[in-house]
Amino acid sequence: MKILHFSDTHLGYSELDKIGKQGINLREQDFYQTFTHVIDKAIEEKPDVVLHSGDFFHRPSPTNRALTFALEQLHRLAKHQIPISIIAGNHETPKTIFTSPILKAFGSLDNIYPIFGQGYETQTFGELVVHGLPHINDPKVLAQEMDRIAPVAGKFNILMLHTSIGKDYLMEEYGEQLYPPERLELLNQFDYVALGHWHNHQKVSLLQTAWYSGSTERMSETEIGKAKGYCILELKKGEKVTPVFHEVPARPWWRIDLKDCAKKSVEDLQSELKQKCDELDLEGALLSLYFYQIESAQALQLNNRALQESIAGPIHLSIKRQFVSNPEEAQLLSRKTESMDQLMKGFIHSRFEDEKQAETLSAKALHYFSLFESGEYRKK
Repeated sequence: MKILHFSDTHLGYSELDKIGKQGINLREQDFYQTFTHVIDKAIEEKPDVVLHSGDFFHRPSPTNRALTFALEQLHRLAKHQIPISIIAGNHETPKTIFTSPILKAFGSLDNIYPIFGQGYETQTFGELVVHGLPHINDPKVLAQEMDRIAPVAGKFNILMLHTSIGKDYLMEEYGEQLYPPERLELLNQFDYVALGHWHNHQKVSLLQTAWYSGSTERMSETEIGKAKGYCILELKKGEKVTPVFHEVPARPWWRIDLKDCAKKSVEDLQSELKQKCDELDLEGALLSLYFYQIESAQALQLNNRALQESIAGPIHLSIKRQFVSNPEEAQLLSRKTESMDQLMKGFIHSRFEDEKQAETLSAKALHYFSLFESGEYRKK
């Protein structure tokens, strides 16, 4: 049997306040495009079953656009008689009993088999039994439902989970969970464990055949340089499953680090930055730019506006600065990232003992700084 496994599509996710040609938030459209790509490939590959291991939507109450898009794409699978099994992840699981689970909307549709209730379920597709444990908010209920997990003799068995396995830390998301280490041995009794939650494609080293397919789009800097995509696997009697990862055309995201800035001139930093930018294909990309050990005077010259004007191609430029610390500026600068307006205000307060005078100058300086950043001064 051929299986397609994907996860963490986060339909409805949006950020950056940038609108694309379709009149939709550009980042939201990115997630629709990669999802469509996976559905296209599923129709082309004709797997016996498609599995989605959680975080289908980004929110428990997705927008009309996100829901309509999802229904249209799932209908395409249904028309080709390709069944899809979906478990709820922490993102689309309601936080209270007053919100109806969004995956319930799929329950009456042909060839779409959602598992969204607060309980373990199984679904049978010929020789295959899909075991699904959706995200469950109550730890006691979760433990009880885990006790019910058991493979079916004489069948292929795949278990879908949306959780963290083999990690000793979390992603700092609401409701996320670590899979209990004492329960791991049971998972080796399954032919394949289809995992969701972690966004980078990876095998769980603690288990024989457990894989995160990863997300279909990049959502954070931890995913820079990591391919996005889906897995295809073949189930054969007596053979160990090894999924094949297929990459999707996600939006590129690059990171440039400029280190020991205080030891270099502004001209040297500009030259180094240009060289690094020339080595990358920045057209339509996201770019994260980090300045380490930078001095305040350098940061004022290499301000956000100047950098945005000098770097062509990216749809968004994220700039972070780690300032150098010295006795003279100990109270002004920290090793944390600071915005330029915060830097300016701190600088003025460090130079004037009269608090009222410092506040007045700060307000005036920030006013002109704001005019410069926005470009409004050119309209005068």
